[in-house]
Amino acid sequence: GTPVELGCEAEGRPPPLLSWFRGVTVLREEPVSTGLRLVFPRVEPDHAGTYSCVAENRHGRHNRSLQLHVA
Repeated sequence: GTPVELGCEAEGRPPPLLSWFRGVTVLREEPVSTGLRLVFPRVEPDHAGTYSCVAENRHGRHNRSLQLHVA
Protein backbone atom coordinates (compact mmCIF):
# COMPACT_ATOMS: atom_id res chain seq x y z
CA GLY A 1 0.00 0.00 0.00
CA THR A 2 3.01 2.33 -0.07
CA PRO A 3 3.97 4.52 -3.05
CA VAL A 4 6.49 3.21 -5.59
CA GLU A 5 8.14 5.17 -8.39
CA LEU A 6 10.07 3.60 -11.27
CA GLY A 7 12.36 5.93 -13.19
CA CYS A 8 13.89 5.74 -16.64
CA GLU A 9 16.32 8.19 -18.23
CA ALA A 10 17.92 8.29 -21.67
CA GLU A 11 19.81 10.78 -23.80
CA GLY A 12 20.06 10.99 -27.55
CA ARG A 13 19.90 13.15 -30.65
CA PRO A 14 17.13 13.38 -31.58
CA PRO A 15 15.67 12.94 -28.09
CA PRO A 16 14.30 9.42 -27.74
CA LEU A 17 10.74 8.32 -27.25
CA LEU A 18 10.61 6.72 -23.79
CA SER A 19 8.08 3.98 -23.08
CA TRP A 20 7.19 1.89 -20.03
CA PHE A 21 5.88 -1.61 -20.72
CA ARG A 22 4.51 -4.44 -18.64
CA GLY A 23 4.80 -7.43 -20.91
CA VAL A 24 3.59 -6.19 -24.30
CA THR A 25 1.24 -3.56 -22.79
CA VAL A 26 2.35 0.09 -23.06
CA LEU A 27 1.75 1.79 -19.70
CA ARG A 28 3.19 5.20 -20.51
CA GLU A 29 4.92 6.71 -23.53
CA GLU A 30 6.32 10.20 -24.11
CA PRO A 31 8.95 11.93 -26.24
CA VAL A 32 11.00 13.48 -23.46
CA SER A 33 14.53 14.84 -23.17
CA THR A 34 14.88 14.05 -19.48
CA GLY A 35 13.22 11.02 -17.91
CA LEU A 36 9.94 9.17 -17.66
CA ARG A 37 8.47 8.07 -14.33
CA LEU A 38 5.97 5.32 -13.67
CA VAL A 39 4.22 6.01 -10.35
CA PHE A 40 2.11 3.68 -8.24
CA PRO A 41 0.49 5.81 -5.49
CA ARG A 42 -0.41 2.60 -3.58
CA VAL A 43 1.41 -0.49 -4.78
CA GLU A 44 -0.66 -3.69 -4.63
CA PRO A 45 0.20 -7.38 -5.16
CA ASP A 46 -1.33 -7.17 -8.66
CA HIS A 47 1.42 -4.69 -9.61
CA ALA A 48 4.13 -7.34 -9.20
CA GLY A 49 5.80 -8.36 -12.45
CA THR A 50 8.35 -7.44 -15.08
CA TYR A 51 8.52 -3.83 -16.26
CA SER A 52 10.60 -2.58 -19.19
CA CYS A 53 11.67 0.89 -20.19
CA VAL A 54 12.45 1.40 -23.88
CA ALA A 55 14.25 4.38 -25.39
CA GLU A 56 13.99 4.67 -29.16
CA ASN A 57 14.90 7.18 -31.84
CA ARG A 58 15.79 6.88 -35.52
CA HIS A 59 19.30 5.65 -34.64
CA GLY A 60 18.24 2.70 -32.55
CA ARG A 61 16.52 1.22 -29.54
CA HIS A 62 17.70 0.37 -26.03
CA ASN A 63 15.80 -1.22 -23.17
CA ARG A 64 16.13 -2.21 -19.53
CA SER A 65 13.85 -4.45 -17.50
CA LEU A 66 13.22 -4.87 -13.81
CA GLN A 67 11.26 -7.26 -11.66
CA LEU A 68 8.90 -5.65 -9.13
CA HIS A 69 8.16 -7.83 -6.10
CA VAL A 70 5.37 -6.85 -3.71
CA ALA A 71 5.33 -8.37 -0.23
